Amino acid sequence: MDDKGTKRGVYRKKFANLYVKMTAKNHSLFLILILVSVIVLFGVTLTTKVDVVATHDAKFENNTIYIQDAGYDSLQKIYVYENRNEAVHKIKLEPEMVKKTGNSTEILVEDLDFIPQTEDIKVDIPVREITLFRRVFLQGGKNE
Repeated sequence: MDDKGTKRGVYRKKFANLYVKMTAKNHSLFLILILVSVIVLFGVTLTTKVDVVATHDAKFENNTIYIQDAGYDSLQKIYVYENRNEAVHKIKLEPEMVKKTGNSTEILVEDLDFIPQTEDIKVDIPVREITLFRRVFLQGGKNE
């Protein structure tokens, strides 16, 4: 080990020993660190937005995704996958890519990041955004 690595290890050990001495003598420092961590956690979850999605069955044929019963006015992005546990692909949509015919929606995709193995795929369409705090702590991680 070089000289810098040894000095760095000594400083880390001194800092760790100082931290242990300070928190062992005075429990309020430890409680303050815990309180600050909890406040930061809640602050981050209150400001982070996540999508609430509706999942639809779809077909993929000839660079076109066909979605039945998708009556959405404006689609800006969709998430396409065959198996959610393996990979989910985000597609940003332009208005000219989306065509509505009656009860179905057709999305023309020329440059798809993946090639589906079957023509049956799933499509997640973002319905709205909610905070991460609401999603995790109030809904238990479930969609509404």
